[in-house]
Amino acid sequence: MPLYAGVCETNITPPPGVWMSGYGFRPTGAVRIHDELYARALVLDNGVRRVALLAMDLISLDMDVVERVREALAAQAGLAPEAVMLHCTHTHGGPTVRLYRSMGPRDEAYIDVLTRKLIGVAKQAAERLQPVHLTYGESAAQIGVNRRQTLPDGRTVLGEDYGGPVAPVVQTLCVNGTDGQTLALLFCHACHPTTLGGENLAITAEWPGAAVAHLKARFRAEGGDSGIAPDALPFSLQGCCGDINPYRRLTWEAVEANGRAIADAAHTARWNAHGHLGETLEAAEETVELPLLPPPSVEECERQIAEWEATLERERAAKASPGHLIFYEGRVAWAQAAREIAARPNFAEKQPFAIQRLTLGGVQILGFPAEMFVQYQRDFSAQSSAPVLSLSYTNGCWGYVPTAAEYARGGYEVQDAYKYYGTLMFTPECEPLLRAAAYRLLGLADPDLTPYPLQKGRDR
Repeated sequence: MPLYAGVCETNITPPPGVWMSGYGFRPTGAVRIHDELYARALVLDNGVRRVALLAMDLISLDMDVVERVREALAAQAGLAPEAVMLHCTHTHGGPTVRLYRSMGPRDEAYIDVLTRKLIGVAKQAAERLQPVHLTYGESAAQIGVNRRQTLPDGRTVLGEDYGGPVAPVVQTLCVNGTDGQTLALLFCHACHPTTLGGENLAITAEWPGAAVAHLKARFRAEGGDSGIAPDALPFSLQGCCGDINPYRRLTWEAVEANGRAIADAAHTARWNAHGHLGETLEAAEETVELPLLPPPSVEECERQIAEWEATLERERAAKASPGHLIFYEGRVAWAQAAREIAARPNFAEKQPFAIQRLTLGGVQILGFPAEMFVQYQRDFSAQSSAPVLSLSYTNGCWGYVPTAAEYARGGYEVQDAYKYYGTLMFTPECEPLLRAAAYRLLGLADPDLTPYPLQKGRDR
């Protein structure tokens, strides 16, 4: 049966003034636009099934936005909810769309426009279907370093561990027309878009946006001579980058260098692709109930509430910036919510966690609503004979998911980040549950579920 595809993009840049996400203590909302943000849609149809992948220059989505978009596309574009994958690149230079405690409110007017645009771009892609075939390629690249650095005193901090695990590869999925020219180039690499720090107050798609811009410029310059249509659409996809940061940081020049490096690797990977992947399209979703660690005791929560309230009052008296007040208000709110949970008898809280799989030709795409550690991506690819793209920040985001071995090291991702998410932390026992579900979705009969040993890194 023939395979058809349509692609489309739309501008989703917010206005200056919206609160940005990804860092606490930003003093104000965005002051300017450095580069535009986009949402891109790929719709594939083989006459039996229709699937859609939307990639957007945002940090992540709240679950209400995911639900609204999926419901609308089911009603208006013939797309089953489990066949719609909503993925974010996780830029830390975009607006608040996933509501984090301590990082500023959502702009509901922007959220309404964003939701309409996401629905619209997918519908437009579905109206542009044409015959295609798919190819898959890979190329070596690494712009990031494992950020979980252990200091001589035993503390784990956000730093640089050059011996820690990374995924030094760019994976590509090319959508090619009947004339052989590439219409869309999906590329995936695992690295946090945190080239810039919290001092940045300009809206930016960060290195994923720079990579797309470099590819677009290259396609136009080559004019189709390289087998890529001049108006071909690049899609940036984010891998399991929960513990990976760029090693080039803190300047706009570093953003461009990181983006260019991934763009060059994606272009090479496209050349490395060969053969046709087939016309198979499948979609599935499995929800796993993941156990959560209990909150501190009621007494400890009350101590934290008093401490954060006192800090908040001092900041107000010192006329601190709105961003500083928002941070401390968020900490008070988290401790108050934790106290309520701590007061309940027989704690046994669990978080429903939906893992999605799209099969596009011979490529498997796994989508996780979390900040997954890179070891998961490495292992899923190693276990499967078919190419696997493992994506974080897909269909929302519940928080960080370390591997079990990382809990003993502590650090930001284990001990603090969940407070920004307004939740409790996942337990180490989540790892085998997640692995088993992922391998079921990949159709692996006898996968190795052994947790990986803690890799000994080295610090520069």
